[in-house]
Amino acid sequence: MIYPIILEKLYENMDEATVGQWLISPGDKIHKDDIIVQLIADKMSAEIAAPADSVLAEILIPEKSVVPFGIVLGILTDEPAAGFDSSKWKKSNQELLAKQQQQNSLNLNLLDEQPGVVNQAKEVAPAAQPSIDNPGIKTAPAARIFARKAGVNLQAVAAFTGREVIHRKDVEDFLAAQNQRKTSTPAISLPSNRKVESVISPTASRRIALLTGASGGIGLATAVKLATVGCDLALQYHSHPELLQPIQEQCQAVGASVTLFQADLLQPGASARLVQQVIETFARIEILVSAAGILADAPVAFMTDEQWQKVLLLNLTVPFELTRAAALPMSRQKWGRIIYLASDAGRMGSANRANYAAAKEGLLGLARSVAREMAGLGVTANAICPGFIDTQMTAVIPERRRQELFKGIPLRRFGTPEEVAELIAFLASNSSAYITGQQFSVDGGLFMG
Repeated sequence: MIYPIILEKLYENMDEATVGQWLISPGDKIHKDDIIVQLIADKMSAEIAAPADSVLAEILIPEKSVVPFGIVLGILTDEPAAGFDSSKWKKSNQELLAKQQQQNSLNLNLLDEQPGVVNQAKEVAPAAQPSIDNPGIKTAPAARIFARKAGVNLQAVAAFTGREVIHRKDVEDFLAAQNQRKTSTPAISLPSNRKVESVISPTASRRIALLTGASGGIGLATAVKLATVGCDLALQYHSHPELLQPIQEQCQAVGASVTLFQADLLQPGASARLVQQVIETFARIEILVSAAGILADAPVAFMTDEQWQKVLLLNLTVPFELTRAAALPMSRQKWGRIIYLASDAGRMGSANRANYAAAKEGLLGLARSVAREMAGLGVTANAICPGFIDTQMTAVIPERRRQELFKGIPLRRFGTPEEVAELIAFLASNSSAYITGQQFSVDGGLFMG
């Protein structure tokens, strides 16, 4: 028997949806109700389950394609998939796409040069997919799906079982062992006499937060704060991992799992690889704090192309690349927090820093655009604009100059990294669910525009 996977309407007035991640590959055997593919529309996300025990014969629509409802996404069969003829459904898809384009003047860019063949064919992966971090470990599709839903790190499962191929039963055994350990181990009290609001919902596990620029002053304070409010941390650094080791130990002391990721984000593709490594390690990503930044000051008349391009690359392009890589995973889980570290320099202008100010002002536009685009999927995006903060960047300012700067700050002082981290933690929490597309100054009143 043949089962076409048809994109149905997810809600009234839905015209189209984006194909998310295919969780199986052609030739994979699947069981009834296993999740096959994920979808994202402007108001919600959804998953399509297998209607019966079957085999995936062919994928007709690749990931990231925007398609109208009624289209055939792929074909299941209870027969061997070898030699399967899908020409009938390809022709039907071509006609539907042509009709949709004619009605709405859309350029879907889905049709191949050959009639009825969809472009961008999905790369076929083996049934047991090797892990990026450890090529010797493979996971069956059912194990990957179950682990993703349960928020389980497959590397930890592999270490627990000692096996090279992980199946769903292995994940279940790992969870049972973890639950038993938690009930028999006393909770670690936080090193603070203040009550800390958790970012975790009563029924969820610890949130997974990716923090770039973690070795900077604000980054270090943010790591500690997120750990104390219930996050496991993926900390990105470019160099000097020794700066993060004390913070890693401090965060682990309050129960956080902390993994360091070295990445030169100026290199092509580094941002996407970083997000993928985090997902491979933690099984998901829920909070993105884009704090990595760079300065290369010069008057406009003397600023080089390299100074302009490098500053815009790390301060604006990299946050976009990180967001692009995290957008689908966050949308699929219907929960996400994206927080950009912008600056008052963008909104006020900054002499000798036209490149930095332009990049940081661009971040505000990016935050608002991402917020509008992803609001219906449970993902918020906001920007924080620190003023003068006591970090290594401001430590070189002479005391006399500091006193002059204080005159323009109503609170007459520089801020602390911890004060910025407090706001980041709030925007990463459940309590900020109705706040998106906003920009917040942490500057002692310097900018009141």
